[in-house]
Amino acid sequence: MADHVELRTGAYLDSVTLMQVSRTVAAAPGVEAAQVAMATELNLEVIRGMGFEVPASAPNDLVVAIRGDEGGIAAGQAALESALTQTRSAASGSRDLGEAPAARTLGGAIRLSGADLALVSVPGEHAVTEALDAVRAGVSVMVFSDNVSVEDEVRLKDAAAAADVLVMGPDCGTAVVAGVALGFANVVQAGSVGLVAASGTGAQQVMCLLDAAGVGISHCLGVGGRDLSSAVAARSTRQALAALAADPETTSIVVVSKPPAPEVLADLEAYAATLGKPVHWATLGAGRPDLTSAVEAVLAATGREVPEPWPSWRPVVLDEQVSDPASTTESTAAQGSSLRGLFCGGTLADEAMLVAGEVVGGIRSNIPLRPELALGADLRDAGHVVIDFGDDAMTQGRAHPMIDPSLRLERIAAEAADPTCGVLLLDLVLGHGAHADPAPELADAIRSARATAAADGRHLDVVVSLTGTEGDPQGLQTSAARLVEAGAVVELSNAAATRTALRLLGHDVSAPSTGGSAHSTGGSAHSTGESAHWAGVGSQAAAAGEPLHALLSRDVSVAAAGVSLFSDALRAQAVPVTEAAWQPPMAGTAADLGRVLADSRREAANAEALRRMTAAGADLVDVRPAHEALGLERGTFLHAGPPIEFARASGPLKGALIGAMLFEGLADTAEEAEAKLERGDGITLEPCHHRDAVGPMAGVISPSMWVYELRDEVHDNTSWCSLNEGLGKVLRYGAYGPEVIDRLRWMNTVLGPILQQAVRARVEQQGSIDIKAIIAQMLQMGDEGHNRNRAGSLMLLRELLPTMITADASSTDVAEAVRFSGANEHFFLNLGMPACKLSTLAAHGIPGSSVVTTMARNGTDFGIRVSGTGDAWFTGPANTPEGLFLGSYGPDDANPDIGDSAITETAGIGGFAMAAAPAIVKFVGGDVPFALRATQTMYEITVGEHTAYQVPILEFRGTPTGIDVAAVARTGILPQINTGMAGRVAGTGQVGAGLVTPPAQCFTQALGDLAARSDEGLPTPAR
Repeated sequence: MADHVELRTGAYLDSVTLMQVSRTVAAAPGVEAAQVAMATELNLEVIRGMGFEVPASAPNDLVVAIRGDEGGIAAGQAALESALTQTRSAASGSRDLGEAPAARTLGGAIRLSGADLALVSVPGEHAVTEALDAVRAGVSVMVFSDNVSVEDEVRLKDAAAAADVLVMGPDCGTAVVAGVALGFANVVQAGSVGLVAASGTGAQQVMCLLDAAGVGISHCLGVGGRDLSSAVAARSTRQALAALAADPETTSIVVVSKPPAPEVLADLEAYAATLGKPVHWATLGAGRPDLTSAVEAVLAATGREVPEPWPSWRPVVLDEQVSDPASTTESTAAQGSSLRGLFCGGTLADEAMLVAGEVVGGIRSNIPLRPELALGADLRDAGHVVIDFGDDAMTQGRAHPMIDPSLRLERIAAEAADPTCGVLLLDLVLGHGAHADPAPELADAIRSARATAAADGRHLDVVVSLTGTEGDPQGLQTSAARLVEAGAVVELSNAAATRTALRLLGHDVSAPSTGGSAHSTGGSAHSTGESAHWAGVGSQAAAAGEPLHALLSRDVSVAAAGVSLFSDALRAQAVPVTEAAWQPPMAGTAADLGRVLADSRREAANAEALRRMTAAGADLVDVRPAHEALGLERGTFLHAGPPIEFARASGPLKGALIGAMLFEGLADTAEEAEAKLERGDGITLEPCHHRDAVGPMAGVISPSMWVYELRDEVHDNTSWCSLNEGLGKVLRYGAYGPEVIDRLRWMNTVLGPILQQAVRARVEQQGSIDIKAIIAQMLQMGDEGHNRNRAGSLMLLRELLPTMITADASSTDVAEAVRFSGANEHFFLNLGMPACKLSTLAAHGIPGSSVVTTMARNGTDFGIRVSGTGDAWFTGPANTPEGLFLGSYGPDDANPDIGDSAITETAGIGGFAMAAAPAIVKFVGGDVPFALRATQTMYEITVGEHTAYQVPILEFRGTPTGIDVAAVARTGILPQINTGMAGRVAGTGQVGAGLVTPPAQCFTQALGDLAARSDEGLPTPAR
């Protein structure tokens, strides 16, 4: 046998999907063992426990581990690829040309679909981020995810109350809204009883018992298992009660809960008395009725008949291996043996402990009724034990046991071999979202367990609490029959199942009287204090319109992030569902991301940044020498990207600096220039951005070079950029041969002065040239403003030509200047760049803003700056573009990314506007669908759309504008840049053009800085 272990990055799938993939791989011929899982600590422990050696990994890596012979490993790999392909195909569906890619966040899915209900089932540490998307969009949300802190739950529910939406959860397993079953929910009759449930399986038990009695429900609003705790104080329960009280389809309400905080329950009962509808209480606790008794009380109060008895299924007694608890109370278990309850539902486990505890005393558990009854880490004890396999601690990194029962099945086998185990008490919950057919696996485990005990000379009885209805997809009767065939006693009532188990242990247990002592509130009772306050809130909501934005009275559509199984269950109900292609945030960013997203200044600050970016002007007002415009002294050179020393400079930057030294007369030969640059004698290197200038590629600007001068009068800012040299062997690509220096000298003595005269004359005669207006037009003419500028260059030439031809210069010089400008299709790039610089400069320096205001590369490092972090640079190694090459050049000839021209993407054009220029793919690579997807994907990481720059093929939608550091970290989507490629060796020049993204660490560094500033408490910027 051999082992095959591999890691795949950027391949996130939810735990349920990976469970199914693992089973598929393990079933391949010749495979002895297999596990496919995300590299969480829990999953790595499992994989190592299987004997696999796993290399160093991160939680967002996918681990593939297969053991088998050579053919088996090959078969397993083939099965893996087939399963993953099928999963991806199911997730993406069939998309037409130009159709937007799937959103990466719940907020994106809501925006795409207009959904009015949301479902979150991502890992708990990320759940609040997704749920807040829904709250901010005015959409109620069910949070299935567990492992969410109480502090986050309170913060989330307070935000929801302010937005008049309901947060159902976290750790909410069940909800039914307007007939739509969410999460784990049974198929029940429609009716007039509304449920508010701080319990998932508790709600399912109540719904199924009501259904068995012929009573239907209007809605079941889950609120999360902690909502009736002291810390959460029934925040969602009050909202849900008010909504059901205002719902005309609901005539009575049942509140279902695991044991609540007494003071919260008392206050809630007083509040319920003000609602004008009967409210019944199925709230577990010492001295309170069990769920079955509570349902019986509801039936009695509404004049319905109570089933006598509740449905149960018992094996035919053929031999001594099967006990008949209906006909005897004598124990068939060994003297001193114990009850072992193995549950998937936490509330059902709670109820079993409450019922059994009255008879046998304290029961040890991982969810104990009293702290001193807590089980140890091994979850073992010789006495009475109840385990909730759905508890938060047991679901980290793995599917809920109602989906993946493997841990419980293993424990059943272990209990069968334990002589202290007298009776096994199990639950099985049917319905939408749960395992498609769980009864056969459980029946096999029961049969095997009883056989194990028999082989050891012991008798093992098994009792199953079966929660389900005739309408459930798994089939109630079919499931019950499977379990009975295996020798189990099956009860619809969980309380009845527990009492049956106790009888089989030899205890004399009598059932509570039908229609027990559960109470109800309603009518015109008066309340005071906090209850009166909440009653007023409910009344105000009703007076202003239907609560929760009329959620309970509409046909809902759902946006979902997380487990695809739940979306599939919704589709099976013919409910429109839009799934986010959710992935965890960039590794190691969860804590910083949480702090940044919670910064109260951020939303308004980012809105202000976007407003400034789109409002900024960009008028060409002059052309001047750099020493005059920028104050450059002899020996000072500006360059592209973040700061860098000559020793670390890339080949193209070194070549451009050598050429600038030769051009400025600071050296006579390339060798002399390089030596002086290495020594730094009288030489100063400085980023263009430090003087509000920009330069393409190497971006070198020396004192004698001429620069365009653009003004933003709205924000009183100025920006500059060098003149464009054309394509081929040019200084900006690192070439410095004689023809390069000669061209620079001609531009210095001829082109610069002519352009200066032309611009000044144009300004005097007609006013400045609106570069922003040209960008807006060129986007509608097939340009994107970075690597394609044909229309822009012609429009600029149209503006300048009348005054160029009247310049005070020889006709030969004028003709050559016009010819050079007209033949250079990148003529406009060097005006588009400073126009974009003005846009981002306007947005810089807003406290709390996470909008990127600079992206720049020097051929070695890629650097960004962010509005809310001052002038700090966040850098990482520049990536090498991938694309198309000129002549015989290839990938080995290309230098890592270089240039300030990524300022175009920073401002919302360039790679962000590729959909406006599908022909760009002929220059940088890719295809037309890619160009469309690139733009559409960038909306996921930007704070809004540009008001002036629009994309015709996207129905004139504004370009995605304002890169959000938090959105980049959250989605893992990096900004798309299209760019030219410079040769790696100094002096080579351009070798091609392609596509590139920044290194992720730029954004994770910036996020960390924003997080550190998030508690500064500065005032929110004015809009």
